[in-house]
Amino acid sequence: MAWCAPAWEELQASLPKQQKAQAPWMFAECSPKGLSPLRALRQGLLTHWPLSVRRPATSEDILTCPSAASTETQAQLVPLKRALKPPDLSRLLPSSISSVLLNRREERWFLEQLGGEVHTFAAEEDLRLHLLKPPKLPGQQERPGCMILFHGGSWMVGSPSQFYQHAEVIAKDLGVAVACCQYRLWLKHPRADVPFDAIKDAQRCVRFLHDEADVLGLDRRRFVVGGLSAGGHLAAMTALESGAEIGLAGLVLLNPVLDLSFSAGWRRRKPLIWLGSTLLRARYGEEALQSKSPIHQVRNLPFPTLILHGEEDDVIPLAQSEVFVAEMQRSHNDCKMIAFPQVNHHFLHAKPEVAERHLLALGSFLQEAGVMHGSAGDYKCKQ
Repeated sequence: MAWCAPAWEELQASLPKQQKAQAPWMFAECSPKGLSPLRALRQGLLTHWPLSVRRPATSEDILTCPSAASTETQAQLVPLKRALKPPDLSRLLPSSISSVLLNRREERWFLEQLGGEVHTFAAEEDLRLHLLKPPKLPGQQERPGCMILFHGGSWMVGSPSQFYQHAEVIAKDLGVAVACCQYRLWLKHPRADVPFDAIKDAQRCVRFLHDEADVLGLDRRRFVVGGLSAGGHLAAMTALESGAEIGLAGLVLLNPVLDLSFSAGWRRRKPLIWLGSTLLRARYGEEALQSKSPIHQVRNLPFPTLILHGEEDDVIPLAQSEVFVAEMQRSHNDCKMIAFPQVNHHFLHAKPEVAERHLLALGSFLQEAGVMHGSAGDYKCKQ
């Protein structure tokens, strides 16, 4: 989470030139020194990526893993070629602007280019979710599970488009539907009690998907919630407060905000982090913040939790997730964390080899949680 990411940093991260350098890892085969997520999943490497390993190996180590698919089978597989290009204007604007001005344009692009669906789950607040389902395989009877994702942006800005690339990979390569959900943001809803109302919105979104699962063609028994940064905070609170009741199958957090007091794991806070936490305490009080901080609301959950966190995150420190993992394990939870070296808070802008390991770990978790049927390689070969 960053209370006010500089517009120039946002712009640099979203320039077309940068996208061209970063996008290919997700949609095309890599050089011999690396593996694309699809290629790695095709070869059945998920079974060789134990989540008990805290620090991922290098991409060269991934290449040495035994392959479940023969060379002949690999040669028959057609490389996946996709051109995922968000609306040009949204890439040239800071997210704080594009998330407000271009929201409907992004939705149209999601519907027309990705073949997704848009559903309203809170009409009064005009909140919608963007749902992308996996292609149905011949003879497939069971409904897909669903990964419900909440974007980051300090509870102030952002949009579901942050996870469009993830949604396409997870849906088409892993056979799991993805719902990217909106929630009340300070910039759009200045009168809302953010982040408390945002937590309510996240829970309403999950309940909507659960209640409408039959209509939407989803298996409500195989729902996983997840989020990045501030979205990770919403996902964690949803899982802790309503996960058992709803019947969630898992929780996935990326560089999550777990302490609204911003005290756990901190050695030295950035000025903007200090200012933001001070304003939160002044408005709501310490007791209210702790009541909605995952790190202070740990309880035993009937489903596993996976945390992926960059070691170089200078916005939300790795130590905060370590404290949360210790509390979760103390409460007899199945909670694991993978720390990624040389990765900062901008997890989705990490190097290609990091993205590979990230998706491998995510696919392994979804398979172990029972959200995927079979292996990703089997799913891809059947199409």
